[in-house]
Amino acid sequence: MRTGRLRGSALPGVTERQRQAVAAFVESGGSVSGAAANLGIRPSTVKRHLADLRARSGLSTEQLIYSGRADGWLIVPSLETSDHQARSVPRASPD
Repeated sequence: MRTGRLRGSALPGVTERQRQAVAAFVESGGSVSGAAANLGIRPSTVKRHLADLRARSGLSTEQLIYSGRADGWLIVPSLETSDHQARSVPRASPD
């Protein structure tokens, strides 16, 4: 379903800290405690950020992550680096 948002724009009302919490959650492999440790906050705060975004968007956490990556507002540095490296690997020329 299209909401009329521009590609690369965040969901309305999403704070930078909420985006960081989702990105840390993804980077930690879906671990709330790992995301909290990466950000230096309590696990309950990460849970609250995820719950707020789910309530605001009407999406599950998994859908929220996919949507954020597809729309461009959720940038996960570890995934961006590996994507870039995969594209920049030169291919062997056929001889």
